[in-house]
Amino acid sequence: MLFTGVGALTKKELLSLLREPKSAFMIFFPIVLFLTIFVFATTKDVENAAIVIMNKDSGMASVNLLDKIVSTKIFKRTEYVTDEADFKKKIDTEEAFVGLSIPCDFSKKLSSGKSSDIQVVTDGRRTNAAMIVYGYISQILSKFQATTNAEEARPSVTVRTWYNPNKEQKWFSVTNLVCMIIVSQAITLTALSIAREKEEGTFDQLLVTPIKPLGMLLGKITPGALISVFMGICVMFLGHLLYGVPINGSLVMLLFCMVVFAVSVVGIGVCIAAFANTQQQAMLGTFLFQMPMTALSGLMSPTESIANPVMKIFTKCNPVMYGNILVKGIMLKNMSWAGAAESILPIIVIGIVVLATASVVFMKRHRIKVF
Repeated sequence: MLFTGVGALTKKELLSLLREPKSAFMIFFPIVLFLTIFVFATTKDVENAAIVIMNKDSGMASVNLLDKIVSTKIFKRTEYVTDEADFKKKIDTEEAFVGLSIPCDFSKKLSSGKSSDIQVVTDGRRTNAAMIVYGYISQILSKFQATTNAEEARPSVTVRTWYNPNKEQKWFSVTNLVCMIIVSQAITLTALSIAREKEEGTFDQLLVTPIKPLGMLLGKITPGALISVFMGICVMFLGHLLYGVPINGSLVMLLFCMVVFAVSVVGIGVCIAAFANTQQQAMLGTFLFQMPMTALSGLMSPTESIANPVMKIFTKCNPVMYGNILVKGIMLKNMSWAGAAESILPIIVIGIVVLATASVVFMKRHRIKVF
């Protein structure tokens, strides 16, 4: 019969998965993990963001408008500047997510029955969040217009989106995909490479070869890092050719950042492989790590929306967040080396810690001397 033994085989596979504590842990622990992390990180609402305001008007109309904006829960921090250079710097360095510029004759024009233009600047490197924030500000402006006197003119709004003027969703998606493909391949390939040797019984043979344990680890780490960087480059150029995603910055800088980023995450694959005895366990382990790293990186939703202090700590320790900043900054903004260093240095520090931890874990799990 075609289906003979299906029930017995299904029972056997379920027992093999659930009987092994490591597999059972990796199957059920994501439920707890995702319920805690995703609740805080995967919201489509944009809260706790920062806004920079350049108010050149001293009239009551601008005061009333700013009072409505600042009193909302959307913006956790309000930065006030007086000149265009500081205004632009706050957006460039991502100290502020959105900017609002009010002209010097705003109140005077409204009181005299003339229309006055307000400029809203959003960060196009994060297209989804930029559109959401603009929607919030539009609601606030609508409420402000409803409170104006009949004889007063209502303000008009000019919206400018820097680094992605047409709010192209493909630009946002492709730059996200560059980071995601590097993380996915670097961790998965490294974990599977070591787990496969253990599953096939050739791992112990490698340990007795002339290759030192550290050399063996480097040999297992390097292919995953190289392939992940190559795939990231392919995604970048295909996105440029097929969807017109710009590459405004230095290719040398972008390649350097990709290599540093890939090396910083392959250590996670080594840690997973140290505990996994089969490729199936290694795959479950990579899924266990990749999903939270993606959720807490700003790829799915802005990190400004994460108000929980514990999740904030995980976000700051997440190399994917810094990789996301670098890829978007170099491709869309033409980020300088000085600006890139603010994200490269944390990645290097995280990479050193992760690789050192991976080596120690691997050494203790298999009772070998790595260094």
